Amino acid sequence: MDCLEFRRRLGAEPHSRAAELLAHRDRCAACAAAWERAQAFERELHAALEVSVPEGLAERVLLAQATGERRQQTRRRQLAFALAASLLLALGLGGYGWKQLDARSLPALAVAHMPDEIHSLDLVQPIGAPAIVDGFAVRGVSLRGPAPADVTYVHDCPVGPYKTVHLVSRVGGTPVAVLYLPHKQVAKASDFQRDGWHGRIVPLQHGTLVMLTDRGGARPFDAVARHWRAAIDGEGGAQTAQGRAVNKAPGRLAP
Repeated sequence: MDCLEFRRRLGAEPHSRAAELLAHRDRCAACAAAWERAQAFERELHAALEVSVPEGLAERVLLAQATGERRQQTRRRQLAFALAASLLLALGLGGYGWKQLDARSLPALAVAHMPDEIHSLDLVQPIGAPAIVDGFAVRGVSLRGPAPADVTYVHDCPVGPYKTVHLVSRVGGTPVAVLYLPHKQVAKASDFQRDGWHGRIVPLQHGTLVMLTDRGGARPFDAVARHWRAAIDGEGGAQTAQGRAVNKAPGRLAP
């Protein structure tokens, strides 16, 4: 064994007591000195590693590990609860916002207006065209066509934020409440049902018509809309009061 092989074996196996290794050490002073340095380093390393373990260290390590896991589980649960609460809050606010918007919709406002005017549906005596014209004039509206002949009620009424003309038209004995909202524009006609009322919203040239009835059977919305479109917008040949008796006094209640 030469010095190079000795140093390689000594570095890889400092505790080896192989015969050829010891024989070379005994013959070579330089390798013997390297041997002593290696053994001294091994003794110091061994002494450094011989540190006594504190009593209960293993239990404390296990306890810390378990505590850390519980804290992580607690944080995960808290996060899950927070996310669930946020979701419920968002849903609640969304539902509240939707209810607020729905309460301000035309169907909601129109239906909410009717309890104070429910008596108007029982009026049966037609009123005269001048009274109808005056009812629209209060709202700054001039009729462009003849007023329908079957109108039994007219009044200027606030409906939510809208200043409306409230009328009642009777078609075939069925009373239909008619609300005209000047300057209110809607994109298209639509039907609705709400709280026992049937209704229809119809766009006109310069406003919107809302019709309601709480009576069963056929609902003559088509005829009513046609008559009032002719009167307000001046379109078509709606049935007029010509040839029919009218009364300029306010309508009377049905017996």
